[in-house]
Amino acid sequence: MTDSMWQGNSVDLDAYLSRVGYVADVAPDLATLRGLHAAHVDAIAFENIDAILGRAVPLDLESVQEKIVRRGRGGWCMEQVVLVAAVLDRIGFTFSALSARSRIRTGNKFGPAVHVALCVELDGERWLFDVSFGGYGLHEPIRIAEGARVDGDWSFDMVREPNGEHVLRFLRAEGPAEIYGFTTDARYPADFEILNHFCLSHPRSPFNHRTILQRTQPTMRTVLIGNTLTEIRPGEPATHRELDEDETLSAPEKIFGVTLEPGDVQSLKTMAGTAGAGRN
Repeated sequence: MTDSMWQGNSVDLDAYLSRVGYVADVAPDLATLRGLHAAHVDAIAFENIDAILGRAVPLDLESVQEKIVRRGRGGWCMEQVVLVAAVLDRIGFTFSALSARSRIRTGNKFGPAVHVALCVELDGERWLFDVSFGGYGLHEPIRIAEGARVDGDWSFDMVREPNGEHVLRFLRAEGPAEIYGFTTDARYPADFEILNHFCLSHPRSPFNHRTILQRTQPTMRTVLIGNTLTEIRPGEPATHRELDEDETLSAPEKIFGVTLEPGDVQSLKTMAGTAGAGRN
């Protein structure tokens, strides 16, 4: 892809590698692709705090780098894809973007395709590089092919439906869970802006009315929706518990590694108090 689209020449690669804790050499090869994927999801959480606080979520590369790389925040999928696309472009990978329809919580195959990821072409194969789906997402790339698998503590596979859609599945202890369905039709930064607007402002957006934080780490997958914390450990069913107000407010930093300003924490506390008063 050209730099005019993915802006590889404008990304601060050293700062990004430091942010995700990646210390090996980089090259447009499978070892780098796997290493960057694992490092990114371990270090950078999915989070929608700006949307909850009523802020814009700009997708230009400089704004994304400032937020995620320099300020220690996370971001939702469009932000993270803008960042990693620039990184992969800088290193020399060949790739395109794609969109996916999430199925994990609703089972709905026909919801809006608001998730975005990358399709990387390498040595004659295509790889799904998706660092921004959160607690149920991949920890390393998977081939985009019928029957492809990632095995280990966190296992995934890929199936193909009769309509041609690829489906990523999380092979949980309690049975396979369909994560999302997608095609490899190319998407572009301009498409991200449309999806971003939907996520920020549409009344049916799942991301603009309650806090969502998600993180994938080697021994734990963690999801916070509102004040409900879900924890998933390898080979075990998910556990769920309700956090109190103090736990909920400290969760972004303590559990998800998201660095918030004191004013942000106070704003979230005020919103929580207002919502609580509204329920009385």
